[in-house]
Amino acid sequence: MAGVSLLTKSKPVAVAAQWALYGAVAVVGPRMLPGARTSWEAPGDASLWQDVADGVGGFDGLAVYERPQASRTGVAAVLLRAGHPVGFLKVREDAGELDREERALRAFANGCSPAFRVPLVLGRGEAAGSHWMVIEAMPPRPARPVRKPDLAGVVEAVQEALGSVLPRGDAPEGWRPMHGDLTAWNLRVCGRGLPWLIDWEDAAWAPPHADLVYHRATTSAALGAPLGTLPPDVSEAAAFWTERVARRAGGDHDAALNQRLLDILRALRPTNA
Repeated sequence: MAGVSLLTKSKPVAVAAQWALYGAVAVVGPRMLPGARTSWEAPGDASLWQDVADGVGGFDGLAVYERPQASRTGVAAVLLRAGHPVGFLKVREDAGELDREERALRAFANGCSPAFRVPLVLGRGEAAGSHWMVIEAMPPRPARPVRKPDLAGVVEAVQEALGSVLPRGDAPEGWRPMHGDLTAWNLRVCGRGLPWLIDWEDAAWAPPHADLVYHRATTSAALGAPLGTLPPDVSEAAAFWTERVARRAGGDHDAALNQRLLDILRALRPTNA
């Protein structure tokens, strides 16, 4: 059930199917899961997993999410104790992703903003050449995208919280903090209260409206939703994302989605850009 909950489905039919599978597993058990059975070998050596266990007070099971993009490596898993989530584990070879995410998450007092909540950081460490972080796990049941997100409120909360904690580096004057992966599958409703905004590994400085443009463009590319009304000055943000998306591996399973996304972003740029 924890594994089924890790899927970030966004289309209504897919979310309904996920709930149906979740219910079937709850009643009948894991034999209801489709697909071939296989073994999973944990990366790293025993010292890594002992370090994680010591950091969270122990766990006796886990549900692993393997990212479908071949270009994105690392481990993501819900740690379980007696069937209940202990936290969500991320293991990376490069500490940079986890550094950015930890910095961003800790910028929100008690894990909350007026527009969304974020997972709390529960532990961080390094062992056997790998870096790990455990954050608060979302409730172990399927979540859905926010149907009518307050994007202006989300973007404002992100910029207000991150402005003082993200290293600016050589970011041009006028650039603002961004979440960096603001999509329908990362802004999720799971039960009552504020939606969850997850996956902060790409938090950085970017052109104005970068998060807004990316959310609108990815929602349109993935779900067929209209772009809606955008601010008049989004060309710099569109160019920023065009360059980033164009660098993604063409062999990944989401290559077709990235091509649709590129078409949308290019249409937002001036003809002489």
